[in-house]
Parts: sequence; C-alpha cells; structure tokens
Amino acid sequence: MPRPRISIPLPRLPTTPSTSLLRRSFASPPSSSSSSSSSSPPSSSSSSSSPSPPSSSQRRSIVDIALIGIGGASLTGYLLYKMNEKKSASNTIKENVEGERSAFTIPVLEQTGATGTKTLTLLSPAETNSRLTENQASFAVSRRGNPVLRYDTNHLASNSPIEDDSCCVILERDSKNKVKGDLVFWGVFDGHSGWQTSRLLSSSLVSYVARELDAVFRSTSPYTDLLPDSQPSSSSSKPSIWSLFGGGSSSSKLPQLELDTHDPILHSAIKNAFLKLDHEVISAPVRLLEKAQKEGKLSQLNPSKSAGGFGIEHSEALNALLPALSGSCALLAFLDTGRNKLHVACTGDSRAVMGVWVPSEEGESKGGRWRVEALSEDQTGRNPKEVERIQSEHPEDEKNTVIARGRVLGGLEPTRAFGDARYKWPPGQQQALAQAIYPGNVRGPPRNYKTPPYVTATPEVVTVDLSTDSSRTRKSIGSFLPVTSGGEQPVATRFVVLATDGLYDRLDNQEIVSLVGAHLSGVRGPQTRSTVLSHSLDSTPLSEEKSFAHVPRQEPTRGEGEVYEFCDGNLATHLTRNALGGAKREQVSVLLSIPAPLSRRYRDDITCTVILLGDPSRDGEGGSGGVYRRDEKFEVPLKSKL
Repeated sequence: MPRPRISIPLPRLPTTPSTSLLRRSFASPPSSSSSSSSSSPPSSSSSSSSPSPPSSSQRRSIVDIALIGIGGASLTGYLLYKMNEKKSASNTIKENVEGERSAFTIPVLEQTGATGTKTLTLLSPAETNSRLTENQASFAVSRRGNPVLRYDTNHLASNSPIEDDSCCVILERDSKNKVKGDLVFWGVFDGHSGWQTSRLLSSSLVSYVARELDAVFRSTSPYTDLLPDSQPSSSSSKPSIWSLFGGGSSSSKLPQLELDTHDPILHSAIKNAFLKLDHEVISAPVRLLEKAQKEGKLSQLNPSKSAGGFGIEHSEALNALLPALSGSCALLAFLDTGRNKLHVACTGDSRAVMGVWVPSEEGESKGGRWRVEALSEDQTGRNPKEVERIQSEHPEDEKNTVIARGRVLGGLEPTRAFGDARYKWPPGQQQALAQAIYPGNVRGPPRNYKTPPYVTATPEVVTVDLSTDSSRTRKSIGSFLPVTSGGEQPVATRFVVLATDGLYDRLDNQEIVSLVGAHLSGVRGPQTRSTVLSHSLDSTPLSEEKSFAHVPRQEPTRGEGEVYEFCDGNLATHLTRNALGGAKREQVSVLLSIPAPLSRRYRDDITCTVILLGDPSRDGEGGSGGVYRRDEKFEVPLKSKL
C-alpha cells in the first residue's frame, strides 16, 4: 500500500550532480483508525413508558467505558504532543515516531525506454551508520620487530554481490635464514563483470607470490641469473613455500647469495607470480575443453546436450570459465620486516598512497605535516604511458582502435587486469568455449579484435625503504602508545592506504592523506576542507604524475563550510564515510539508501585498508603491537593478527 504524502517544507539537498536529480518528501505514517465511535450498550428488546434505573452491572460497564475513553484520549494527546515536539526539535533528518520515514525519488529508465522515477525510503542515521560499519575490522599485529602498529579494513557494496575482495596474510621467513622477520601481505582486488576473479585472487595470489619469493630467498634459478657479475649459487635445493613457515629439510644449506637485497630481483619475482596465476586463470577452461574433447565427454559440459542436466562436469566447467571471463584489478603490498622494506605491486586502477610524517623545522610552529607519496599509477586508457605501451605492442593499423574512448578496444577501462580472457584468448577460442560450456550467456569478442592479447596482468612494482627519511626527533616511549592530539608527534610515522577505485572516484591522494593524518593528530567532529588539507604537504610532481584521477560517476561537491566528518575510530570507515559526503550526512544517507543495481549510477564498490607503520627499532613503536586511544569515544576494538 503506497504511503500517503504530506507537504512539509524541508531544506533542499545540495544541487550537485550526485544529488540534483533526487527529490525529497516525507511519507506520513499509514492512516490508523483512531477515531473512537462510542457505541451505547444494546437496548432491551422490550420498551417501557419510563426508563428503569440501570442495574449495578450496567453502571460498572458505563464506568469502565468512561475510564477507557479518558485513558485513550490522554494517551493520544501525549503521543501527539511528543510527535510535534520531535518534529520541531530540528530541521535535520532524524528518526521520528514509528512509521514516519523520509523518502526521495531518483530517475530510472523504464522497460519501455521511457524515463520515470522511483521512490525510495531514506535510511535513518542509525541505519546509515550500521551500513557503513557492518564490515569494518581493526587488527593489531603483535609480533616483535614488526613495524605494523595496526591496520583497519572495511568494504561497502554497491553491486550485489560485491565484486571487490581483499586479504591479509602473515608468513615467516625460513628459520634457517640468517635474516629473520615477517612477510606481511595486504591485497585489495577490484572485480568487474562478476566477483569470481577477485574471489580467486584473494585466496591464491599470495601463495603464488610466496613461492617465487621462496626461490629468491633460497638463491635458486631463474633469479640467480639476474644478479650481474656473480657466480651462481651452489645450492641445489628446490624452492618450497613451506620454507616460509620454517619447514624444509634439516640438511638444506643456507643460500650464499642474498638476492632479496636487490629490489629488481624481487620485482621480477612478484611479476612472475602475477603472470603465472593469470595464465592459470585463463588457460583452465581451455584445458578442460581439450580434455573433454579428447575423452569424448564434450556433451557433458553443456547441460542442454546432457540428459542429466546440470551435472558435476558442467559445474566444474563453469568454475573454470567464469573467473576467466570476469576480471579483476589487483593491488598487493608486501612488507618484508627483515629488510624493513615495503613493496607495492599494482595491476589495474586500484591505488596505493602513503603519508609520511614530516616534523616542523626549527623555528616553525610545533608539530608537523604529512607528505603525500603515491605508490602506484592508475593503469587505464587515460594514462598516456599506458596508451603508448599498448599501441607499441600492436600493428600500426590498430593504433587508433586499441584504445577508444579511453578504454581497451572501447570496452575495458583498466589496461591491466587478471582474467578478462575475452581480451587475451586467440580469435575463435572464446566462441568455442561459450558454445561448449555456456551457450547464449557469453558476450562476443570486442570489436576490432585482431592481435590479442590486449590486456596483461603484469604489475608495476615500487619499493619503499622504511629505514630512510625517519623523523629527526623521536621519544622513546613504552608499549601501547596513545594516538596523540593537537600538534604533537603521532605514533605512526607512516601510513599506507590501499583502496579500490570506488574510493578514488570521490577522494584524491591529498584528501586521503589529509583525512588520515588529521585523524591521527586528534582532529574530531565536523571540519572544513581547508582545515583538513592543512595537515598535509602538497603532492610532489611525481605524485601528480602518477594520479591520472578517475572520472567520478557522480562528481562529489564539497561546497563551503564543514564538509568532512571525524566520527569513526576505524580509519577505513572514516575514509569511506567522507568519500560519500562526510559532514553532509543527508547525502551519505541518500547514497546508501539506493539499492543495487541502481546504486551503480551513483557509487562503486569500495574496499579500503589503512596500515599504520611505526619504528620497529623503538620500544613499543611497532614491535610490541597494540594501539591505545585516549578518546574512549573513538576506541577501536582490536583483533590480534598472528
């Protein structure tokens, strides 16, 4: 039953591209039959010339009815009073009495092709906060010598199901290696055309990288060949991922070469791992098809040709085909605590950015600011270097078609990705697989598909030496340091933000570093843009060169006044809230109230991880784990990550 409407003037939403098409109104509660009609007791069937006095039972009934009427009138009056009091309390959106909810409309495209509108119910403030925080988590890495103070994660779906995924894995170096320490991996994976590829990456990519790193740590081929002017290692032991957990044969010899001190060799190992996993993803359905053809079981892959319908063979075929057809960007950060280095590998347009604490010079005001350092470069058709790279890999007659409208062959936005086999398979392969496994459900190859592959999973890798550029003045403080307030030195000297493009559609690098840095410096409550940005140094030319900012689906307009909100203890949630509107709470509620798939017109899936790094050489800063916050309102429940 549609909700009746009442005309109540309200403050209008900001006239921005993200909300200018949204109209607001209030829906009144369903009309209740509260009008009381007094019904007299049934009259006697016999009439008399003069009324007889009421009996005692009748007198009690009359008294009961009167008492009920008086009580009902009193309760109704009280409820009306409280409702009016609540209405006049504020002009902002608040939870009203049960049944009264704010509503708004958005434009939709009808099945006939005509433009219409859809009325949606606005989430209450409590529901908005619940939606923002339901997937948040904070972890303390309680391992001595590890510079990680804490890391916060969160994800917010727009697609249903969400196409993003993430992971964190902590391994340990081989106990026989003279270099000790943890290997910590964080990954965020932005899927597209389905969730299957990102889900596979979250469970498998770290294992593939760990195998290649193990070969580097053990100084085995092919990585010994990459070290110039040195003799190959005499160690013949084969790489084993189990050595990362301290396993392996007791007779294994320690490698004489320390290949992991050479960043280019580590970069090569990470790139090899990415390519090996992607090759496995796109070749799995091809191998399955070839096997079925060889064994004469091709009909069992297609339920329309099999009398048994959807069988095990068809399920196995789909499990192999769908991760190849869908795709995913990958952003992997690898912290080697033994070498005190951070390596970041990026395939696609998810982005990593780091904030580095820069203390004030002598004579300046107390405190310091956060320097913005981009750790990845968006690999899209808007990146001139990516366009030049792809054009150089294909014939001259494809120069104007390999990138069209800023997309690969006019379709795919990221120029590097896992899966997306329809941009990698040889011509005709996709049609053969589709016909055999999933007829009628697979899109055809892109236009101008002549010389694949057009997309690669090869990442760009950068390395940051965490032992350099440290703060000049540090205090040796005990364990469980508080996050400082005001202009004092924060506990974390660096932080890293890994996020999918759903966050970068709405916040740039400097905004992200400023929002996290200001939070670590104790800023709370609604804040203006200028106040927040004052906590960071302007991006360097290198950072600007590496941005290639995303084109937002709906341009966020910050406007004047207080536009950012500092009300979340979890830093990933803090960034997500401010990406959607921050202090403009009504805008945040509107964006979260739009269901899938309509929400994709206004926002993307958002997955975010924020890593706080301290100084492992200082007692309590990093190595002992745990962060204590002075402000109990923003205290974060920490889970132990071992």
